[in-house]
Amino acid sequence: MKIYLVQPDPMYILELNQRFGRKPNVMVSFADVGTHFSYFTHAYRPRIGKLMLDCGAYSEMKGTAKVELESYGNYLKPCAALFNYCIAFDLPTEDYDARMWNLARLQKVARNLLPVVHDPFAGEIDSLYDMGHHYILLGSSQGNDRKQLDFIFRRYYYSERFPGLRFHKLGTATYPTLSAYPFYSSDSAGYAIVGGQGKVVFWNNAREPNANGDRTDKFYCGGRDIRGNAEYRPYTDHPHLGEFEDYVWSTFRYRISDIIGPSKSDQRKLVNAKYTLDLEEVLTKLHGI
Repeated sequence: MKIYLVQPDPMYILELNQRFGRKPNVMVSFADVGTHFSYFTHAYRPRIGKLMLDCGAYSEMKGTAKVELESYGNYLKPCAALFNYCIAFDLPTEDYDARMWNLARLQKVARNLLPVVHDPFAGEIDSLYDMGHHYILLGSSQGNDRKQLDFIFRRYYYSERFPGLRFHKLGTATYPTLSAYPFYSSDSAGYAIVGGQGKVVFWNNAREPNANGDRTDKFYCGGRDIRGNAEYRPYTDHPHLGEFEDYVWSTFRYRISDIIGPSKSDQRKLVNAKYTLDLEEVLTKLHGI
């Protein structure tokens, strides 16, 4: 399985290369086309695994950026080949005909285009497969909807009626969902988001797994106690603090003091990025994909 780090600081790519000999998969967004793009497509490209370009539809829907089909298509004409995959412009999400028209138009300038499904019950996946699309992205509405995911994988994966079909889970990468379904790939900005919030995750091989096989431990290291956040326990009160201290020292040569407080955000994000690579390995072994 492949998990794409969403728009990582180039520093994290260099650190993951130098410390662990790993080439992280990276997703960048067209909504941020002017932000360090040359680092990913040129300067740091040999240090990256797969490189995927998001169309920026999510940013458009949230109102944080203005993205149009015309501008995206104009960018893809000379630049699509810089990426392993480019995501189709899937707006408006509720208009299937418009999305299919967008897909057909962009395919003229980008052969490495990946379609996005927003209504799996309506036969979108069947149509896309018949059109030759065997690598399909599931829109965020399917991210945590177990009923839809059960339907998708029973019909399109376990039935073996659609050989070679692969699915990408957009927008998140957590063990519970990714272990429950054999996704081929996913992406996440969570490593950076939670790191900026003072939170750290690591795969704790030193303890017994949960009932579902999960060994993820979550710590709050923002430098102050927080209440009402049972998922991320303050590091001072965490039952696996000793194992975490051993891990960050043996892996990064960090002490707890190196990841505590607002000024240590970069260190936390790097620890979380390494967790994402560890999770990628765990899930690859689990599903054999």
